[in-house]
Amino acid sequence: ACASAPRTRRGRRAAEAEVAGEPSPTTKSGFKSWWKKNAKMDSKALRKMGLMCLLSYGFVSNVNALLLILLATYRSILATGASPLTDKAALKQFGLTWAGLYVISNLIRPVRISIALAISKPIDNIVKWFQDKLSCKRWLAIGISIFMLNICLTISLLWGGMMLVSAVTGVNVSASQFGVLVKAGKAATKH
Repeated sequence: ACASAPRTRRGRRAAEAEVAGEPSPTTKSGFKSWWKKNAKMDSKALRKMGLMCLLSYGFVSNVNALLLILLATYRSILATGASPLTDKAALKQFGLTWAGLYVISNLIRPVRISIALAISKPIDNIVKWFQDKLSCKRWLAIGISIFMLNICLTISLLWGGMMLVSAVTGVNVSASQFGVLVKAGKAATKH
């Protein structure tokens, strides 16, 4: 072994990156370049990676939106003591909280993309399972998977999340009226 060769795993990777002309992954600039590269990724870039990545990102986006709604609802109830579905002050607090969370959510888009990439294989397995069990064509299995994950599961998570928020806060929040919350969130982002 060469005396100047780095002995740690981290040191070897940094040295290999420098030899390859890339910024060291252990430096602040290496992280910044990774973040800039991945932050620019959007649905077009995901489409190039494959249909399962795009479908996975759709599911991750739905879950992200649900989390924003649930966290903003919880925060507005804590701040006002009332449901944002029945009280104007709580609805205003919901909108402000949702807008702030939305900004943060966009800043961490690379994390959402990474999650989508990580779950694309399991989603592909779900598609294959439907295809095998129903003896149908792939396009139909994809459609069923989208319906089950992005519609049925999303609605179930919303409903369950609203029930949880109601149970934790003691304030009744009905998931059947969540359209009021979405409108408040959209209005808050326009200001």
